[in-house]
Amino acid sequence: MNGTIRYLKIANYRSIDVLELHDIKPFSVFAGPNGSGKSNFFDALDFVNGVVRFGADEALKQHGGFENIRCLRRRDEDIHAFEFAIEVDFSNQETALHSYQLKIHQLDNSPMLEEKHQWVDDEGKTWRTSREAGQPIQQQENIFNFPFNLSLLLLFNDTPISQFLKNIRLYRIDPLKARRPVKNTDTSELSHNGRNLAAVLHRLKKDEEISETIDEWINMIVPNLKKVDANFDRLEGSIRLAFQEKGLEKPFPAHLISDGTINLLSILVTLFDRPLPFGMTLIEEPEGGLHPHAMIELAETFREIATLSSPLWVTTHNEALVRILKNNELWLTDKKPETTQMKAIRKYDASELPLDQAWLCNVLNGGLP
Repeated sequence: MNGTIRYLKIANYRSIDVLELHDIKPFSVFAGPNGSGKSNFFDALDFVNGVVRFGADEALKQHGGFENIRCLRRRDEDIHAFEFAIEVDFSNQETALHSYQLKIHQLDNSPMLEEKHQWVDDEGKTWRTSREAGQPIQQQENIFNFPFNLSLLLLFNDTPISQFLKNIRLYRIDPLKARRPVKNTDTSELSHNGRNLAAVLHRLKKDEEISETIDEWINMIVPNLKKVDANFDRLEGSIRLAFQEKGLEKPFPAHLISDGTINLLSILVTLFDRPLPFGMTLIEEPEGGLHPHAMIELAETFREIATLSSPLWVTTHNEALVRILKNNELWLTDKKPETTQMKAIRKYDASELPLDQAWLCNVLNGGLP
């Protein structure tokens, strides 16, 4: 599905004062130096996911509380507001926008949500739902009483925006944790750090087509490896990763496998288990431990599978990844002077200087890596 996320606004989250992005491609890469705010940007989206799924109080708890998330640059009279707005076009240009806007009042004490939600149903009718902070929910002529700290999207679970925001998945893979056996057999989705990798892979491997494709990828990037399995150990009651090398009968345990291979396997699991038809996949620095050519292959796959309703965004420091990006796919992240800013590279002619070299030399004026 072609198109872009038309508008995304985040305010008052750690290094982010006010950040407004327009026309974001389904596959987008956010590049910039350490400390520029790339992770904070992804964390802010994850925070909104928590607000929509569990309510403002639980989302605050998951993110370390008000003092851990608020923007310190804001004046005292502004620190109580967290604003988030997103407008997404899931259909053709003739159809009205599916949109959602959120403000959280009293974020430091008894949060109250202010929301606006617009969507188009299957019959083409436009619905508008809203509420002021501390007030009932109003939809057309109807009024609903609902807890002030819970999102109205909980009442409209089947709408595109509700599904989109509930299915934001953020991944910062930790190979050390991802390679460990799993006794908790929760296979619903991969955890942020990949801790339940073996369990989720065990579920995915039951699909023969997915199983073969994962093994093909592993063999392409790591030629000596033939396949990977996730086996249930009845004695210990755990699921373990096992890697089969060509020419050897006995598989290798995960602790003998490189971080890069574990990272690759984790990324493949996120791709085959991504939220559909609506959702967002956020991957922090997928290049960890991977050869540049492997990262290029992965990036091509990212681009192929990313859609408007299920985009895939990554952060990176990797010049090989930046080199192959097309216009509108690269966002440069920097702090100027104290808050996170992002700049889209809309048009760039790489005939004179490759995109990665222009980035490394700061020709693009978006901050050094």
